[in-house]
Amino acid sequence: MTLIIVPVSASAAVSDSCLDCHSSMNKFPAVIDDWENSKHAEAGITCESCHTAGADDPDAIAHMGLYMTPVVSAADCGNCHVAAFEENTRSLHSLGTLYYEVDFDGQKLPYLESEITLDGYTTASHNATVNGCQACHGTNMTGKSTDDPDVWPNNGIGRINPDGSSGSCASCHTRHVFSVEEARKPEACQQCHLGPDHPQTEIYFESKHGSIYSTEGDDWDWTEEDWKAGEDYRAPTCAVCHMSGTDELKATHDVSSRLSWELEPPVSKHTDNTANILGTPISDGTTWQEKRERMTSVCEQCHSETWVDNYYENADATVELYNKKYADSSSIVDGLREDGLLTEQDFDEPVEFKIYEFWHHEGRRARMGAFMMGPDYVQWHGFYELLKDKAEIVEMAEQIRLNADIEASLGIDVSSERSENDAKTTPGFEALVLVASTLTVVMIMSRKGK
Repeated sequence: MTLIIVPVSASAAVSDSCLDCHSSMNKFPAVIDDWENSKHAEAGITCESCHTAGADDPDAIAHMGLYMTPVVSAADCGNCHVAAFEENTRSLHSLGTLYYEVDFDGQKLPYLESEITLDGYTTASHNATVNGCQACHGTNMTGKSTDDPDVWPNNGIGRINPDGSSGSCASCHTRHVFSVEEARKPEACQQCHLGPDHPQTEIYFESKHGSIYSTEGDDWDWTEEDWKAGEDYRAPTCAVCHMSGTDELKATHDVSSRLSWELEPPVSKHTDNTANILGTPISDGTTWQEKRERMTSVCEQCHSETWVDNYYENADATVELYNKKYADSSSIVDGLREDGLLTEQDFDEPVEFKIYEFWHHEGRRARMGAFMMGPDYVQWHGFYELLKDKAEIVEMAEQIRLNADIEASLGIDVSSERSENDAKTTPGFEALVLVASTLTVVMIMSRKGK
């Protein structure tokens, strides 16, 4: 990271009007303390350096005879940190909000956390996403102000700022210390990369890398600018693998530049042929093989070429195995849709939740565990759960088709309305339920006997 020092004298920093006013009013004392202990303060970078806005800026707020903004965008940081801003802008981090807003197929996500209207009422409100998904992915502040609680406060990785830039550096370097040490430790990443759908944190701390960090990380040198394996740290953190430099590799803020697989979509593909739906290739547009070479350069600081090659061969095979299992299970659900046996509404039937969790939860855990030394996540949180999911999907599909057969035998048009409420308004509904239940038992016994 290159810091371009703006020539400001120490006396000018001390007499900074923001600092003087806020100190005298005892407003935000913790913020002042943070800044005074930061590299910015040492370099003479004041509040005004980052928060001053032009009168015509979309996020400008009149304040004490000045125009300022509380939204310090990635582009604002890029005025000094030029390379870091450019690298982050082409990374998957900066696309966080777009991934939230757009499905991999270009359709609006039917995400569970957002507003879904069933039977005339809303089952979940947008508030869940503001405090959930968007807290990490980022909000879209285009044309919005900080008065709007739907978009602010937010420091999501892909926040679309009022000035049009994407990203929030404070996602990793929190205000107002902006610590390099903080961003290099895995705890910075665990704010977002954890949980049932992307448990990179849990996998890391299960791995041998995480075990070493937990044992002796307090003794490592976290502030050395030219951070080197074997000298400043003994085992990699998230930042080491995805960002730090080696003797052959430059450090980068493009966290995607070493990713050879995209492990999050329903079907994993190599990174030179995914993310095009967002109008950009992953990272700098290089091939997945080139990205793989960059990551192996990191691995080979500690491991032999044979060790690394064999590990990648096994991890690649794990991803391919998952892809086959997903294709098998998803074809069952796709068949139900093609036959008109599922409603048009997303996430109103159990089988839709199950196939979603197949890739979004269990499948991600298996794939990520394979690449991050998490055997328990590959097996018991991964492929075991996938096997269980498949059995449940098969059983659900059989029951759905059986119910359709029963409805057809009773003369019910299954293509007209599948709403539970509508079904309950059918004359003689209770009688139909009794007949259907009896037929179900008979048909199940008949099928079992085959």
